[in-house]
Amino acid sequence: MRLLHPPSPGRRTALTDEVHDVLAPSGEDGDDGATAPQLVAAARSLATGLLGPAAEATDQAGIVPAGHLRALAESGLCGLFCPPAAPLAATREIFEILAGACGVTFFVWVQHHAPVRMLAGSPNEALRRRHLDDLCTGRVLGGVAFAYLRRPGSPAVVARRRAGGYVVDGEAPWVTSWGLAGLYSVAARLGDDVVYFLVEAAPSEALQPSDPLALAAMGASSTVRLSFDGLFVPDDDVLTVMPLDEWRARDTVATAQPNPAAFGITATCIRLLADAGHPSTGLSGELDECRKRSYALADARRTDAAHLAAQVEARAQSLELAVRAATALVVATGGRGMSSGHPAQRLLREAAFFTIQAQTPELRRATLAQLGLTS
Repeated sequence: MRLLHPPSPGRRTALTDEVHDVLAPSGEDGDDGATAPQLVAAARSLATGLLGPAAEATDQAGIVPAGHLRALAESGLCGLFCPPAAPLAATREIFEILAGACGVTFFVWVQHHAPVRMLAGSPNEALRRRHLDDLCTGRVLGGVAFAYLRRPGSPAVVARRRAGGYVVDGEAPWVTSWGLAGLYSVAARLGDDVVYFLVEAAPSEALQPSDPLALAAMGASSTVRLSFDGLFVPDDDVLTVMPLDEWRARDTVATAQPNPAAFGITATCIRLLADAGHPSTGLSGELDECRKRSYALADARRTDAAHLAAQVEARAQSLELAVRAATALVVATGGRGMSSGHPAQRLLREAAFFTIQAQTPELRRATLAQLGLTS
């Protein structure tokens, strides 16, 4: 099958509703029907009945249990962004719930939504018909590789046009869910453009993963370096081609959005502090205020520089709050909090992880400023 209008060096297309940082959903609200509260209830049930109780074991495991992801799929939580998308408020709440229950399961699951959204908005109708239903039902887990586009210097992954498609070379330094995801959306530099394509997670001479990286947090995410050595991508598998400047403008907006994971971690720390006899009304008030401000800024849907700067500041505030809440939990717990079987140390590592996830120079400066430092 072919695109009706295959991309070529002179033709550029754009996704209708692309979101790079799916931790910060920014699309239009879908129909607020009965499914929204059902999805939130399903997330709470999984968080309290499966993910939370197993979080320490999952954190120490070699890879996120397939049963966790199967349970998320069976609850309909792999289709949040399938048309019509779940309401934004419900999606944020679900993200908070799952991130607060088990950070690494959340991190693997949340990246699934990037290829779903990209595919749903792609002009490649044949590609949507081929893969969207499997992704929406969770029969296939999705993954993503693109963050290296933010890095200065020579492009990490490049594409060149060849008859009928593109040839891709380079190395993606951070690709999560290898061995779990079956389909990845991948970005490559194409001169002054960016080409996004889908590729199946099947090692070959042209597609080689490293061993899983040894990480201080999210170790069970099975994150690898992925090498491309002359990988041929047919036009059939191309999601879109867009100007690099357009990608950068979109990414600036996406990475300024609030991070629901930070709110979920903070809420869990506050709950565990209370359970241990250390009620923290101050932290609770900060969480409520930070969440309210962050989501209000995002919902204004403005992209002027001053507004984006305010959003980056709010995001940095939420990240610092999560680290501070997790630190308070460690301190209140004492030595037990450093054992691998206690959630305090895990939550602190997860909170630290999200301070660098989707990090930009602007967010780094804002986060350091929250810590009383300057870069």
